[in-house]
Amino acid sequence: MYKNITTNLMVVSVDQSVKFYQEVLGLEVVASVPAKDQTLQFAILTKEAITLMLQEKNNLSEEYPILAAEKIQPSITMYITVENFEEFYAKVKSSYQIYTEPHTTFYGAKEFAIADPDGYILTFTEYKEG
Repeated sequence: MYKNITTNLMVVSVDQSVKFYQEVLGLEVVASVPAKDQTLQFAILTKEAITLMLQEKNNLSEEYPILAAEKIQPSITMYITVENFEEFYAKVKSSYQIYTEPHTTFYGAKEFAIADPDGYILTFTEYKEG
């Protein structure tokens, strides 16, 4: 019955968030909607098994008034499995502030986290059995 679930993040600037997700995850814009001022008000980004939607705060609040807020208050985290954890960490660390330093969890996964421009937390993990 269900095929997938895609996150739609409320963001202050779609353009700024697109740049962030392109740099960190290598996502590509596959669809976008410009606002009257030619900045983006919505974008869909993908790469491999990842799809992410970004929508400008006021635009999303117009669509779903229950989401209207003075300030974006992130209440989700994204848990992203990567390969070559140490190499990926070194790449990200050279350009972005690390929110949670690399550590090994009680279940044996290596993890570290960063925050995007709107405060959403991205936790990167690699788990190898054995």
